[in-house]
Amino acid sequence: MAKRLRKWFENLLLKERSAQKVSASLCLGTFIALTPTIPLQTPLVMVLGWLLGLNVGVAVATLYIVNNPITLIPIYVSGYALGAWFFTKVVGIDLIQYNPWWVERFNTFLSKYVDLKQYIGAELCLWYLLGGGFLLATMICLPLYPLLTRILSRIAIQLEKQKV
Repeated sequence: MAKRLRKWFENLLLKERSAQKVSASLCLGTFIALTPTIPLQTPLVMVLGWLLGLNVGVAVATLYIVNNPITLIPIYVSGYALGAWFFTKVVGIDLIQYNPWWVERFNTFLSKYVDLKQYIGAELCLWYLLGGGFLLATMICLPLYPLLTRILSRIAIQLEKQKV
């Protein structure tokens, strides 16, 4: 599997001729995959990839590799937990009171079946989910870009040496 993945990256680098562009495409897909924008993820990746001149195919593939039915719940739960911790403990704001009406109705409906206060200590909050998701995506993608650029640059250098 590692050999197949390396061969895929080699072919991609030969086609693109830019480790930075491939790294940015991978990071864009990862960033959007980690944000709670489910119905908009594919259009966001396609439009942003096109506007930024990135490899849209790589960004979309990365989106679906990172955010899939297996990883969806852990990504959103960790983003929500990060948002709840950040806004309540670090910033000191309880954003539950600023929930839109439809989230309050959803919480009322959900409370008939599940005691949310027992599991998460409060009602669901849209702002914890959104803020935490974007914070999580930023925390992962900022160090990911230089790391990927370094790795892919080394592979590109090895490919150039093999050509000569």
